[in-house]
Amino acid sequence: MKELHQLEHRIKAMVEMEEYPEEFPEQLQTLVAARHEMVKTILADEKTLTRQKFDEVQQRTREIKHLLEKNRSRIKDKLLIAKKGKKSVSIYQMYQK
Repeated sequence: MKELHQLEHRIKAMVEMEEYPEEFPEQLQTLVAARHEMVKTILADEKTLTRQKFDEVQQRTREIKHLLEKNRSRIKDKLLIAKKGKKSVSIYQMYQK
């Protein structure tokens, strides 16, 4: 569960960044996919899975989902700005040749 907490902390820190790096979409996707795999592993381990652990994982999943939904428009806006900026630079470079 400690590793799950660390992944969630990294996701939260990344989403709440003031400025998103160029590789933000890939990094976020990788972290969310890693978290998903970790949750599947935790839930598949019948020997250590308790109702309390299940409920905790379920609640934490709701919190991550809420965080992503809450920041959806901000993430989208930042990514669109970055994409437009890249496109403008590539057009500028094309005409410089």
